[in-house]
Amino acid sequence: MYHFGLIGNPIKHSKSPELHQHFLKDFGVNGAYELYELTHAELDAFTEQVKQDGLMGFNVTAPYKASIIPYLDRLDFYAQEMNAVNTVKLMDGQLVGYNTDGIGYIEALRQAKSEFFNQTKKKILIIGAGGAAKGIALALNDIENFTIDITNRTEEKAIELTKKLKTSQVYDLTEAEEHLGKYDLIIQTTTVGMQPNIDTQIIRLDRVKPQAIVSDIVYQPKWTKFLEQADELGIEVLFGIDMLIHQAAKSFEIWTGHRPNERLLEWLKE
Repeated sequence: MYHFGLIGNPIKHSKSPELHQHFLKDFGVNGAYELYELTHAELDAFTEQVKQDGLMGFNVTAPYKASIIPYLDRLDFYAQEMNAVNTVKLMDGQLVGYNTDGIGYIEALRQAKSEFFNQTKKKILIIGAGGAAKGIALALNDIENFTIDITNRTEEKAIELTKKLKTSQVYDLTEAEEHLGKYDLIIQTTTVGMQPNIDTQIIRLDRVKPQAIVSDIVYQPKWTKFLEQADELGIEVLFGIDMLIHQAAKSFEIWTGHRPNERLLEWLKE
């Protein structure tokens, strides 16, 4: 029996259980994926219980991507570099932390717009500096022709993130709106616009150039206010559900060694 889970707060709207049930069926095994809505004070007891109960692994979402780290035994490269974990595997009695956010995002972008990865230089703006932003920024930073800038409500967090990047500028949100026209890809990584606050939008997109891609990692709702405005302007969009599916598939592969087939992943995006 395969047993996985998700920790975070709040998580009651998560699609992860549905996705992983499809992955388990594709793998041809029985299993369960459960939600654990925890307080910070409960993280210690939960991680100890995982070791005792034999939970094979669990995902981590906001607000625990960084705060889970002291309770883990080892980290992979991405998790260590970005100080953020979204996947944990129980391995030989030890909890090993991974970050699949960046891998998931790049796979989603590559599936949706493979030509974006040609050799021409691309300028990318990431909105936010939390756990997801860190994972995405580091993965994109590995691609030679990409340049990444950061905008965030808290300037100190944005500056700290840019120290990990090969070349980067930091803008406040107002400045970012003024500079949108120079970016080929804009990625919204905060929780702004997520249920239940679906009428909120972190910045306006009026200055985005027509050939750009606008992306939001929020997946509930699928059409955030941010993406709705991009669509109204005739801008190509990339949905949060695409990243979630590819990130989840990578987590499942880490836990089981099995990669869900691409036809299933495409079907789940519908």
